[in-house]
Amino acid sequence: MLKEINYTFNNYMKAFKFIGQNKLKKFYLIPGIINIILATLFYFLSKFVGGTLVEFANNLLGGNLNSFIQFILKFIIYLTIFAVYYLIYKTLILIILSPFLSYISERTESIITGNEFNFSFKQNLYFIKRGIVVTLKSFLREFIMTCLILLLFFIPLVNAVIPILLFMVQSYYIGFSFIDYTLERHDFQTGTDIIRKNTIFFLINGGLFTILLFIPLIGIFIAPLVTAVATTTGTLELIEQSKQEKDTE
Repeated sequence: MLKEINYTFNNYMKAFKFIGQNKLKKFYLIPGIINIILATLFYFLSKFVGGTLVEFANNLLGGNLNSFIQFILKFIIYLTIFAVYYLIYKTLILIILSPFLSYISERTESIITGNEFNFSFKQNLYFIKRGIVVTLKSFLREFIMTCLILLLFFIPLVNAVIPILLFMVQSYYIGFSFIDYTLERHDFQTGTDIIRKNTIFFLINGGLFTILLFIPLIGIFIAPLVTAVATTTGTLELIEQSKQEKDTE
């Protein structure tokens, strides 16, 4: 576990340097602008939905609730809205940025390995479609897991770990989506081996993306690009290790 944390963290530190050395800084702007537009829309929408649900629930229960029960009611509603909205928000970001992230992953691999990827228009469309499909499948699985975890709120003591469980589940699927941008250019068996053996790698990558994303002001600009570079770098190393292990068998 500590080995994976150190390995992934180092990849992120190297990613900042890699972006600067290879003139990729201009790509910080694209995800930042898209994030600002989407975050603004979600803020006003969540504020409206949250207020409406709280008022509806209060009226449904008679409107004579004491302050403590009102606090618990609001907490449950806004926690649920935050979990579901973040899930949808993150999924939309990954779908909208899918062509961009796929390109960044491809360019990163090209710089590291020297391989040139001259894909046809049809192949590029396939990779974009695959990225969207992978993200949507992850969203469905993640949504089911999130709903199941939120049910734990009604179990005393156990409900204290809900934020941690939500963070871990969403981090895993975020990490999986980012790593697939690299695996799509490699054979199926190699991808299967990487997925099967490196669950912790997915989890930590997704967790670092989430942490970066929530850094005030700059997070929405740096998180997608840095994560794409870091996960591509890390995944390429894992692929190379996998090939070496097969050669020694």
